[in-house]
Amino acid sequence: MLGYFLVVVIIILGGAIATLGDRIGSKVGKARLSLFNLRPKNTAIVITIMTGAVISALTLGIVFAFSQQFRDALFRFDDIQKRSRIVQKELAETQAEKDSIEVNLTRSRTSLSRTRQRLRTANRSLVKAITREKRIERQLKQTQRRFLQSKQQITQFAGQARQLRSQIQSLRTEQKNLRVQRNQSEARLKQVNAQKRKLETAITQAQTRLRQVEVQKQELTTTITKGRQELRAANQQRQQLQQDVQALEANRERLEKNVEFLLLGLRRGTIAIRTGQVLTSAVIQDINSKADAIQAINTLLTQARQSAIALSNLTDLPNEQQVVQMRQSDVERLAIRIGDGKSYVVKILAAASYLQGERTIFVVPQLAANRVIYQADTRIARISVQPAQVSDEQLLLQIEQLLRVVNRQAIVAGFLPDPLTGTVGTFRQVDLFRFILALKDRNDSGPVDIIAITPNTVLTAGPLAIELIAIKDQQIILRSNAPEPS
Repeated sequence: MLGYFLVVVIIILGGAIATLGDRIGSKVGKARLSLFNLRPKNTAIVITIMTGAVISALTLGIVFAFSQQFRDALFRFDDIQKRSRIVQKELAETQAEKDSIEVNLTRSRTSLSRTRQRLRTANRSLVKAITREKRIERQLKQTQRRFLQSKQQITQFAGQARQLRSQIQSLRTEQKNLRVQRNQSEARLKQVNAQKRKLETAITQAQTRLRQVEVQKQELTTTITKGRQELRAANQQRQQLQQDVQALEANRERLEKNVEFLLLGLRRGTIAIRTGQVLTSAVIQDINSKADAIQAINTLLTQARQSAIALSNLTDLPNEQQVVQMRQSDVERLAIRIGDGKSYVVKILAAASYLQGERTIFVVPQLAANRVIYQADTRIARISVQPAQVSDEQLLLQIEQLLRVVNRQAIVAGFLPDPLTGTVGTFRQVDLFRFILALKDRNDSGPVDIIAITPNTVLTAGPLAIELIAIKDQQIILRSNAPEPS
């Protein structure tokens, strides 16, 4: 609106000044006035020129006074033109960058589509693996039911054998004390021997059944071996199928342990508790008197009693019966050690192996100071591997060797190992397989260092949790505990 207003004002003022100048020029011409000794006609011309100059000056003055844009356009035209060229150049660079980003976006979308296709293929393979796993689990359940039936029969035979041994002992005692009734005792002994032969025949039949179960176990092991060969052939699906193999391995180990326990049961009865088995453990600290120490030991023995009752399958047991027993000298030494106010890890271990049904379990204490073994991010052991040049099985063996080194060094550092297994902790097989498969998928050339570290501060009481990291060219390229991509 201001521009239109200025144009109207300039037109009106220009016309007024032109009219005024014309009148002044006419009056000067009629009066025949002279300026600067000029002729009247020339004086009128000079007045007219001055009037035009005043119109131009007044027009410029009004525009300069009311229009900042006009002043900038008149006096800063070169700067504005230079800035316009710079802005046009930046616009061209921005347009080129936009084109490059659009090209990269198109490539990313193409890669995402391919990845989704691979994921759908892997999911179909996973469904097949799960179906195969369920079929094998059904076979294992049938085998386990046969094991349970064999165990029950062997338990019955063992009970009959104990009864026969008791009868034989009674007959021998009567034979020593009652010579007169020797003939009758011999006849009864013959009957018992006949029953013993029948029992031995039944045990032989049970052993035959056991061998049949062993054959089934070997067939199952052959099936597992074939599954592994198929797994090695399907490298693109190995991340999901490794979990299937882990489950099969666990079932095979449980089957082997069941067979071992069954053989031991045939010879000695069912073993419920093994030598060195941990019945209970706890961290004891801030105890400064012998009375408090004795109370803490009694609490541990009560917990060990509950574990022993559950493992030995004892029923109808009076609450006051002392199932777990520890030597008084061990109690006194343990009370003295834990009564100094420091922090200790105390474990109650079985002193020997015990069968199911035994009502007296002797135990021994195991004591260690609960101190810091490893600080957070401590590097325990390392190995150098070349993932691109070895198979999955070879890489797994190398990492398992690293874990064994970690186990040995942790024991040397002060960890209390499990007396049965000799280990101080476990590393989840699922995380191990995921780490190996992710390392193989990277297909890195050259050596890669694999280091076992402790992500958190670890005390003697444990647990010993470790993390595997892969380093190449001084850079961490993979972690075993990294979150899975969503």
